[in-house]
Amino acid sequence: MKKVLATDLDGTLFYPKHKFRMINPQSLAFLRKFIDDGNRLVLVSGRNRRYCNRVVKKIKRDVDIIGCNSSYIVSNNELIKSTCFEPGILTEIIEQLRKEFTIRGFLVMADDDNYICTKSFDSLFYTIGYQFWYLSQGAYRERFHLKNKKFYNALNNGHVYKAMLMFGIGEDGCNKASEANKVIREKYSDKVEASWSKEMIELSPVGCSKAEGLKYYLNYHKINPEDIIVVGDSGNDISMFNEFYENSFCMAQAPLSVSKYAKNIIENFWDLEKFIERK
Repeated sequence: MKKVLATDLDGTLFYPKHKFRMINPQSLAFLRKFIDDGNRLVLVSGRNRRYCNRVVKKIKRDVDIIGCNSSYIVSNNELIKSTCFEPGILTEIIEQLRKEFTIRGFLVMADDDNYICTKSFDSLFYTIGYQFWYLSQGAYRERFHLKNKKFYNALNNGHVYKAMLMFGIGEDGCNKASEANKVIREKYSDKVEASWSKEMIELSPVGCSKAEGLKYYLNYHKINPEDIIVVGDSGNDISMFNEFYENSFCMAQAPLSVSKYAKNIIENFWDLEKFIERK
């Protein structure tokens, strides 16, 4: 029986990092053979379509995309699902959180591009730090517009797939992000999906999680859920592990708060090949 491999990118397919090659050569060889044998590969990522298309070009095979935590789904180069935030909800959440927290950075991924609110970088330290961080990412850089006017136009035009909130760096930023995530879940669970990852919170439209995206994808292609393998490493991958537990894999470097939800642990992405051969 042919299989579907659904993989996260950062920390998973991109582990260990190769800032020039993007994907480890062993992982790349495994994926190409997997696809050439008649199986399907699906990138299941928080990233936007522009960047995911770069990954597809690197693999040089037909690959489907579930992006922005399933706010959009692309299959056979066709957009088969697109879900955006309700107008005004992100502005409401920002205003609510600013009563209790300092949001150091606010990013949105729209259907056309990515945008950052530079007013959120309220010190030269964060502004310069962002520029150094961006340049250091190499092949993993994802472009963001740094003009406030463009940011607010994107925020208010009703075509935003995903938002990210940054609460600082280090342990203090992680703690604040964790507390803010609880506030969002308590007050806005009917409006957005929220997942906490270190200093960041990811927001997606309600009903948009990696698990829901995969369920939609499998139903669209009439694929048996038993034939899917899922692999990831972070908080937004937990829904995949729960939904497809029997064939779930977590990267060994993931925190215990994530890995405890997966049935299997792997050191390297290409270790999946051994599992598939046994199947």
